[in-house]
Amino acid sequence: MSAALSPTAKVFDALAGVPVVERTAAGARVTVRVPVDRARAQMTGHYPGFPIFPGVLLVDCVRQAAGHAVGEELWLAGIERARFARPLFPGDVLELSLLVSRGEDGVVAVRARGLRADGELAADVSVTLRGAVSGAA
Repeated sequence: MSAALSPTAKVFDALAGVPVVERTAAGARVTVRVPVDRARAQMTGHYPGFPIFPGVLLVDCVRQAAGHAVGEELWLAGIERARFARPLFPGDVLELSLLVSRGEDGVVAVRARGLRADGELAADVSVTLRGAVSGAA
């Protein structure tokens, strides 16, 4: 299978820097800053003439940061909540704060909030993820 067709091929690398991970009894607290310009190629068509950071890429930022926290590639299993409160534009920096916890069944639950550099809420997301190996059919 070519890299273009691989289920693990990345559309973009969201993590410009290493996420900060703090282990707690509730799971891992993760913070990471994502320069929106890392997705400039994907933003040009979303929307033409008025580029904004696509919500699907914001969800993928959450997936990538959670994978870093648990130390493995994760696949999206479900989206419980995805509220995109304010748009992110070229030049913006998204600050994501995640709470990542793994259930006994191996499912990784993530609650994430994303803030723009001006402190305004950009997104509130809750997803479930599975390990890429365990999620394979």
